[in-house]
Amino acid sequence: MSVHFITANRLPQLLHLLRQRGELHAPLRGADGVVRFAPLAAGTLPELDALRTLLPPKIYLLPPRETILTYRDDTNYQEPQVTTFPLILFGLHPCDLAGIGYLDRIFLGEDPDPVYAARRSSLTLIGTNCTPDQFCSCHLQPSPLSASHDLFLQRIDDGFAVSSGSPGGDELLETLAELIEERELAADDTRRFFGSQLKQPPQSELDPYLLDWQELAGHCLGCGACSICCPTCYCFDVLEFGGLDGRSAERLRHWDNCLFKSHAQVAGGASFQKDRAQRFRYRYRHKYRGFGQLKGIPSCVGCGRCREACLAGLDLRPLAERLERGVS
Repeated sequence: MSVHFITANRLPQLLHLLRQRGELHAPLRGADGVVRFAPLAAGTLPELDALRTLLPPKIYLLPPRETILTYRDDTNYQEPQVTTFPLILFGLHPCDLAGIGYLDRIFLGEDPDPVYAARRSSLTLIGTNCTPDQFCSCHLQPSPLSASHDLFLQRIDDGFAVSSGSPGGDELLETLAELIEERELAADDTRRFFGSQLKQPPQSELDPYLLDWQELAGHCLGCGACSICCPTCYCFDVLEFGGLDGRSAERLRHWDNCLFKSHAQVAGGASFQKDRAQRFRYRYRHKYRGFGQLKGIPSCVGCGRCREACLAGLDLRPLAERLERGVS
């Protein structure tokens, strides 16, 4: 079939044209050897062969810590004004694109989060394909989440097959017309790992209570590294700080973690998840079963970050396979 194609030697020109439309960020390897999303300076090529960044792109939509409300006795309560600018994320893999798609369902649903919505509207997503490694599970347990994108660049031979996934992507294709040629190629589905719905056996056959969660959680350190690096974890806590002048205050939203003992604590010191086994089970059910409006939709996109980051070497994939196949 005929596809839009950009040769590999035109990648610098492609990046140059993208910079004219907004600030360009992409995976880059730092001096410490760690790959992170960072601003891509002119003359620098992205680290497209890296399978995963240390932190997922959710950091652009949900900062680890931000002010959501301020108070002064002369102005009363004020919501901070969100300043956004055109931002282009280049080199996102299907798992991270699917992760953003999941966050969109959470924060752009019936009651949209205005801060998230403002950041999301200024974001352009350009994906690239990859080959899973020993940490990935996207090819073992397909996700029902779609890899939403504006443009997708699928690496084939000496270049990239380019496809659009949004009206904004169609506009970008017009901007890049001078770089694009038409080729007859048998391109794979750019969302190949995100098109299948997990088939669940009858609920009576996969009762998670039959598992020894205490034994499983006994290996967990409760450090929370898995949630920090997860593309779809969005739990947060809200803290309020009064100013020393007695006339001002601010309310902060910052990342929280369901494996932390404080996560389920309420006024008076009571807790809904008193021990680590309960918290471990809670995290599993959120990742693979979903809650609320997204019940039944797994939020694990198979990126492999949690397994790579886990200091105890825990791997939820065998557990997921046992439960989803009804083997307790």
